[in-house]
Amino acid sequence: MKPLLTLITFAAFSIQAASKPNVVILLADDLGSQDLGCYGGPVKTPTLDKLAARGVKFTDFHAGAAVCSPSRATLLTGRQNLRTGIYGVLQDHMHDMHLLEREVTIAEVLQKAGYGTAHFGKWHVGMTSGKRKKPSPTQHGFDYWFGLSNGAQPSHRNPTNFMRNGKRVGPMKGYSCQIVVDDVINWLETKPDPDQPFFMNIWFNEPHSKLAAPDEIVSIYGDLKDEAAIYSATVDNTDRAIGRLVEKLEAMGELDNTLIIYSSDHGSYRPDRNGGLKGSKGSYFQGGLRSPGIFFWPEGIRGGRIENTPSGAVDLLPTICGLAGIDKPKGVHLDGADLTPLLTESGSFTRAQPLFWLAPSSGQLATLRDGQYTLMGFKDYQFPADRKKLNEILQKMAKMAGLDPSGPNLLSRVSNTTFSSPEYNRLRAEKVRLQTFQESWIPIIKKGGFSRFALYDLKADPLQKKDISKQRPKVTARLKEKLLALYKDVMADAPDWPSK
Repeated sequence: MKPLLTLITFAAFSIQAASKPNVVILLADDLGSQDLGCYGGPVKTPTLDKLAARGVKFTDFHAGAAVCSPSRATLLTGRQNLRTGIYGVLQDHMHDMHLLEREVTIAEVLQKAGYGTAHFGKWHVGMTSGKRKKPSPTQHGFDYWFGLSNGAQPSHRNPTNFMRNGKRVGPMKGYSCQIVVDDVINWLETKPDPDQPFFMNIWFNEPHSKLAAPDEIVSIYGDLKDEAAIYSATVDNTDRAIGRLVEKLEAMGELDNTLIIYSSDHGSYRPDRNGGLKGSKGSYFQGGLRSPGIFFWPEGIRGGRIENTPSGAVDLLPTICGLAGIDKPKGVHLDGADLTPLLTESGSFTRAQPLFWLAPSSGQLATLRDGQYTLMGFKDYQFPADRKKLNEILQKMAKMAGLDPSGPNLLSRVSNTTFSSPEYNRLRAEKVRLQTFQESWIPIIKKGGFSRFALYDLKADPLQKKDISKQRPKVTARLKEKLLALYKDVMADAPDWPSK
């Protein structure tokens, strides 16, 4: 039998260790809510399935936005993306906007608390391009970073555009997800202080187009040229890369005291991977917002549980602070809530304000989730975009790629196909220019408002087939009041670009 002093010392150590876990955020790009095996999807994901089985799996988890840059800004800060300076998807060569340096990120909070911090993979919340100078991950709290401003080029296979601490690495061999984990493992092995707790922000490129995966994995899911099979293979390959990371953490003796969080930046551009929910990437219906949400931390969270409380990426910063016993940023309005009571089964969970999304580039300008209801507000203004020219380009691209131009989601289909040619790529660049958010539209946004509202009961109608705003006028009025108050508050914070 161990001496009492030893037991007391061990207990104190366990509490201390559990109060300051290592933190790893794993983020997929364009993954649907029903891609992974543990969510009933078709892809073989044994590593993530095990993390979910040993952790807490959320069934009603939401991305920070339905498109990339806004979603990532919200995840990093716990704040609605317009507050952070990001109105839409960033094109660094076209936009002055970026994640404002004054924003407090998860990395900065943990860095201040004594963590070593590192970012790996896609960034996409602003990076210097030509004369447009923007903060790098270093200015947002990362001691080290290895990644890229947006997607892997020319595809996930043999990418050429990775950077390390701001310096271009040059052409690399292999697939993006595996290259990222190679660098993660190298950082773990070489970081200056091996005893320092660490935060690793690992944002994969997969399964965003342009797709590529090893033939031996693609063949598991279908023909080597089948885009659905290639898509599945990129998710499978990422799961294998995560498996290597988990094995490394276990070999280091760090796995049980590492909080691993897994999610996606929004829904898939493939409607068949969003669990039958309405909408897909870019839509603020549930198909565009719903994402996996897995929380794993054996020393701090009882595993083997399913959590149904509506939650999302906006909650990550306060939740990490809560689990690690770290103070939340002072003087900062957080739009998210601390999920610690749900995860640790201690105390009661409360949400100070409803989940809220604001998307000026979408027809669904504002979306509010409160309990079983979601209220959607549709904008009353249009931007001066050349829609006729954009449609002509989409028709040309569809014809070149052999796609049916009369089918649904044409913009998504021409954007995410594996087809490529010099002329197609030229048209793709022109398409991006025409569809991209323009900072000159900000005055229109700030003067605009709502044309109508729609209410959905997600408990009775999870597929959002019926607007019940007229049948439930009291609920509609109550949620509309909350939505308009949040809308006004966020717009007051949203900066004007380029004047910042």
